[in-house]
Amino acid sequence: MRNPKFILSVFCLLATIFMTVSCKPGVPDDYIQPGKMEDILYDYHIAMAMADQGDPSQHDERVVAYKAAVLRKYDVSEQQVDKSMQYYIRHTDRLHDIYNNLAERLNDEAKDLGASGASMAKEYSQNGDTTNVWRGAQALVLSPEPGVNSYSFSVKVDTAFHKGDNLSLEFNANYIIQDGMRNAVAVLNVKLMNDSVVSQVARITSDSRMQAFFSDFGNIGIKEVSGYFLFLPSSDIQPPTTLRMLFVTNIRLLRIHKVAAQNGGGDASVGGGQQPVNGPQPSGQPMPPAGAPMPAPGQPVPPRPGVSPGIQPRVN
Repeated sequence: MRNPKFILSVFCLLATIFMTVSCKPGVPDDYIQPGKMEDILYDYHIAMAMADQGDPSQHDERVVAYKAAVLRKYDVSEQQVDKSMQYYIRHTDRLHDIYNNLAERLNDEAKDLGASGASMAKEYSQNGDTTNVWRGAQALVLSPEPGVNSYSFSVKVDTAFHKGDNLSLEFNANYIIQDGMRNAVAVLNVKLMNDSVVSQVARITSDSRMQAFFSDFGNIGIKEVSGYFLFLPSSDIQPPTTLRMLFVTNIRLLRIHKVAAQNGGGDASVGGGQQPVNGPQPSGQPMPPAGAPMPAPGQPVPPRPGVSPGIQPRVN
């Protein structure tokens, strides 16, 4: 028969371990609790998206009104939100959990709106000339704090990729920021078959629909596709203690095949002097004016009238 004192000692030890694990300190009552904070930030995002609609001259007034509506809904003040954000910034594990939950909710929202990868794969073209090849998260929540400030991605390159393909990384960017700079980037890296790397950088400095565009004008072929989103840290000596967030939503990576010219003369990229097949031309891509001849491989393409040529690629 076992010693009763030994059994009692084991029981006490197990009870102590259980109480230590189950009694993890929660968020003090002085601060907004995680679930409520997550709801406030989610509604802030919705409010800012609504504020972007309508007359641009009244944008600032809408921002103030919609933020006030969110605060009234949850019966909190802006000072309480700021104070709570200072607490969560100091406790990055809790902030990370909130941001992960927000990203999941935004992903679910995107899927409800028909933005899932399966439903969008042939959205632009019935014959696959323009296809969304993005299979990562449909929405991201980023902040300058370490652990929640970046998201990396890579895309599988298979036989569906052809020489001369174009790639267009497109997304919506919406900030919730009280001080500091709007300073984030989206980077699209394309490794070609000759092992050279072309990087396109889209600097995210405002709330808008953004694009990073790549074109294989030299018909070299694409070997690897990768990239990342990054919210750059503040240049201040001390880290910011107020609300700074970036919502990245409706992310798409369009692969655009070349289409053979109907009147002879070789190939032409989609949008290069003719309309794309069964799909719209991505906005802002540097294609030649209608009727202009295609340049020789490796030569720059003149922009269409009224269209900015955009950021030039960097080749490593």
